[in-house]
Amino acid sequence: MAFALLLGFLFLDNFNGNKYAFLIIVLLTAMLPDIDHPQSKLGRKFWMISKPFNFLFGHRKLFHSLLIPVVLSFVVWWFFNDWWKPIFLGYFSHILIDGFTLDGINFIYPIKQLRLQGFIETGKKQETVLFWFFVALDVIILFNLFT
Repeated sequence: MAFALLLGFLFLDNFNGNKYAFLIIVLLTAMLPDIDHPQSKLGRKFWMISKPFNFLFGHRKLFHSLLIPVVLSFVVWWFFNDWWKPIFLGYFSHILIDGFTLDGINFIYPIKQLRLQGFIETGKKQETVLFWFFVALDVIILFNLFT
């Protein structure tokens, strides 16, 4: 979510609606890709959705591809114009940052392989350092927004 907030701050000027709502939607949709994992924060809360999705698709497959944010953003664009932007940005931020982990992601699942795989091990020191780096950037940007 720290990375999603950073991207939200960076793209804030490209949105014409309420800026606070934009950032909140970015943060909320950044959690959506993990709905397919019953042990994620969202998965534990919505286990009745998470468990079937995990059974049918597994983790880091369909919900960690570009298909879901593109379709979701198109539907939102169709009905609500500019509001697709924070939805796509939040969702995309999650799958992009997951692409830097050892598990990686497949951007175009289920069509073919276009894999992004990095060097960061989830839950280890590298991830913690990266998290605090993004938090520091978020604080700096937030400070500059209000001064």
